[in-house]
Amino acid sequence: MSDSALGRVLLTLRGVQWILGTKGDPYALLLRAAGDDRAELGRRVRERGPLYWSSAEAWVTADHEVVAAALADRRLTPRPPDTSAPLGGPDGEPAPWDVPALREALPLAGLPSALDREEYERLRGWAAPVLSEPALRRRHAAAVRAYRNGAASVGERFDLMDDLIRPATVDAGRVLLGVPAHRAARFTELSGQLTGALDATLCPPRLDTARRYRAALPELLALLVETLETPDASGADGAPGTPNPPGTPVTSNTSGVSGSPRTASRTSRPHGARRDAGAGRRARSGLPRRLSATPTPDGMPPPEDFLTVCALLALVGVDVATTLTGNAVALLLDHPDQWRALCEDPGLAPAAVAETLRHTPPIRLHRLYAREELELAGTQVAAGEEVVLLTEAARRDPRHHRDPDLFNIHRPAHERHPLPEEGHADGLVGPAARLAAEAALGGITAELPGLTRTDEVLRRLRSPITGGVIRFPAARQGNVRR
Repeated sequence: MSDSALGRVLLTLRGVQWILGTKGDPYALLLRAAGDDRAELGRRVRERGPLYWSSAEAWVTADHEVVAAALADRRLTPRPPDTSAPLGGPDGEPAPWDVPALREALPLAGLPSALDREEYERLRGWAAPVLSEPALRRRHAAAVRAYRNGAASVGERFDLMDDLIRPATVDAGRVLLGVPAHRAARFTELSGQLTGALDATLCPPRLDTARRYRAALPELLALLVETLETPDASGADGAPGTPNPPGTPVTSNTSGVSGSPRTASRTSRPHGARRDAGAGRRARSGLPRRLSATPTPDGMPPPEDFLTVCALLALVGVDVATTLTGNAVALLLDHPDQWRALCEDPGLAPAAVAETLRHTPPIRLHRLYAREELELAGTQVAAGEEVVLLTEAARRDPRHHRDPDLFNIHRPAHERHPLPEEGHADGLVGPAARLAAEAALGGITAELPGLTRTDEVLRRLRSPITGGVIRFPAARQGNVRR
């Protein structure tokens, strides 16, 4: 699709979202992502019942019980049905009256945010020895030191996101992924260019932003492929096998989201072919090496699995960890007594992160699709229909949480009622994001106990999924370090 056609489609889709929001539909207002009070919109969604049909053509719920049931329902999957049909004339350009879905107009090939739930479950099970919280906990002390070093380098006044949280988190992701130091600057640049890509799967971005995503995404995936292929100092071949680079013809893809890392590289090896079991042990240090030492019962997984896991961490995990940390610090500074408690007792960091996930999570909603006709909350949902789970609002459902709008890191853990992570991207990136946020809080409170916000925290517009922080002006206040 040409830039002019893409610009027209994005503008049309955005206009439709804006118009729907004027009708008072709370989910349509969430889609507008223009600064509305999300807590109030969540309450308005609950007032419409456990599940309601939105004018945005989706079933929507903010009921904690329904959200938990839907996340566990195997008949619902993050992968959308293939409902695309050729648009326009022979030149492939959409006609003026054709309005393709956002995922068709801007497919963001390679962003693995809409796989089948079985794929997420399988990948999570395979990667658990490397990416579970116990496995990652061994990196905690080094991560705290890295954030503390970053905090020590800021001036008296700085932007907490741009000068500390984002660069430190991106570099932590680079180290975890095994991207070599000489490629660090490019990895950081590409990560910055792709900030907010997850939101662009739901809310049409500006054309210049869409262009940036389309240019940066294949390059970042190519950088990950390069990392997977790079031999160690002994000169051995790349370890986990060689995934096909982005843009390889897809042999099997029915998701409507073209070119995911898994499908884009499926042709790299015939189905069922065996590979050298020792090849994975020759990988560069980092995640690929550790994953290569984790075979499945059927032997080493195909190379595209390595790329999919790495892409999830690079494209979703880093953004989630950055947003989670920013949200946590903002909430703690809004509650000075809790900030002081954390400064005095770093052991409260896990509780602070858990309470942030309950109060202001970095992923605010999940989109699932019915694989067959089913009943949810007493309502018939047809096959192919979308079900939107407002997980942020569900975590503040007063029927399941005491004082739901109160941020309290001392809240008993059993009162937080965590939602299931199986079957979607959270299950893979969640542990790494949580531990990165804990390490960040440990490093920041140790080095900047007198941290204060000097102006309003600003969040991205058109960001209905993450609500990412883009500006966090702060000052260190010159307090004595711990």
